[in-house]
Amino acid sequence: MFHHFVLAAALAALAACTTAPIAPQQTLTGQEGAVVVKLITNSPGENDPAETLSILHLERVLAAGEKQTGRDLVTLVRTRHATYTTAVFSGMVIPGRYVIKTAGGNRGNVTYTFPIDAKFGSFDVVKGEVTLLGTLLIQPRMGTRFVVAYVPPEAELRQTFETLYPALAAQTQGHPTHSFLPTIDLERRAALASEVKRSASLWNGLAQTADGEFMAGSKVGKVLWRKAGETRWKELDVGSWREVLSVRPFRGGILAAGEEGLLRHSVDEGRTWKSLIPPDTGLIQLAHPLRDGSLVVFSRREGLWSTYVAEDVDSGKWRKLGEFSDTRSINVPWMRTMTVSLPDAAGVMMPNGDLHITDGKSITRTSNGQSTIDVNALPDGTLISQTVLMTKTTLLSKDTGKTWADLDTSRFVVAIAFKDAQTAYAVAPIAPGLLPGPLGLMTTRDGGKSWSHTGSSPGLTGAYAVRQMMVDRADGSLLAFLPDNAIVRSADEGKSWKIVKDN
Repeated sequence: MFHHFVLAAALAALAACTTAPIAPQQTLTGQEGAVVVKLITNSPGENDPAETLSILHLERVLAAGEKQTGRDLVTLVRTRHATYTTAVFSGMVIPGRYVIKTAGGNRGNVTYTFPIDAKFGSFDVVKGEVTLLGTLLIQPRMGTRFVVAYVPPEAELRQTFETLYPALAAQTQGHPTHSFLPTIDLERRAALASEVKRSASLWNGLAQTADGEFMAGSKVGKVLWRKAGETRWKELDVGSWREVLSVRPFRGGILAAGEEGLLRHSVDEGRTWKSLIPPDTGLIQLAHPLRDGSLVVFSRREGLWSTYVAEDVDSGKWRKLGEFSDTRSINVPWMRTMTVSLPDAAGVMMPNGDLHITDGKSITRTSNGQSTIDVNALPDGTLISQTVLMTKTTLLSKDTGKTWADLDTSRFVVAIAFKDAQTAYAVAPIAPGLLPGPLGLMTTRDGGKSWSHTGSSPGLTGAYAVRQMMVDRADGSLLAFLPDNAIVRSADEGKSWKIVKDN
């Protein structure tokens, strides 16, 4: 999706003046203005290039008879501090009237280009002042089509600006703030923002409690929630455009955490949310309450993780337990850090297999020794990890990651879900050989020693269209999470599947 090699854009990029992202202590010299803009792509699938987006091309609007030069083409570079896919672009730009042409990035030998082409109209860069453009929302559709919406500068973006660029914010306090010039089309794109908020997007950090309460986060401030004892799945709005990465039950309500220090609590099933004081303004990938009532937070800024604990969240008093570096895997370089939660512990698993886990008192580092693509925990504390070394397999740990046992599952497994350490279900080949062959729902009742074919794959558009499976602890049924927010359920080990939520 959106894999375009655009020659014209590439040539323009070569000739353009690339401006470095604004540094935290950088101020205006008096010869230029500052530009800050946020961009979010709200993709419902894994093929979302937003994390790779690194540049935003601007073009100065020329007066009649003017000839374009390299100084009229400006490239803003992304600031990466406390987000995954949300992109914040900034730079010092010479005064003039500009339009946004394209956003782009690279992954391997593939170039991603979003041809924005002045869809938001023009804006002025004024010497000695800030142009705060707002938030651009890109909602992918079928094929290479996408909807472009707009959120005007609001309190959340201003907070981002002040947090990322404190010296510039202090220098320009009380000055006029510039933005896009008002047009009918800009108003129309602003009206589309609510549509993007309602659109399907990829869920983060899917978790389940021992009594069958489900929750997950998503982009544009959304939460997926199914209350224990109910069958209806709800999508809640935390009142933010920031990506939600962690959702947990907390004090009889719901605790959501995510980008740029997002930490909010609701006690009325998501109708209203109270902002809590975060330990820092980093990307909070996990905020997990322990059984003793304390709250553990794992937060990342740049490539450094910090672990905090608070006994009284309302007071805003956090104790820092330690720091460690973010690490990637050569085998699966696209994988993000994953989270795992237990009643008395919580941790983050790096894609290279390093597990950093805390009981709220100290941090322990262990490793499964393999590139890791998934990790979760059973109610009895057993950790389950999907890994890749030479081939894909499943590892189990009964001692919080100190030692791991290899179940030697098929390298062709698409998704796997454990009811307990003995019973598990997998979308996998029915009779694998050199090639996978037909896939179905395979079941083991002896901890992975033997598997039997009990049903079909839950993928509605194909056997491989399964993002994740989980056993519903409320009734023992099997749930499969599919693209475009679809959820299907089977109560007969895959013999039949029923849609329980669609987009």
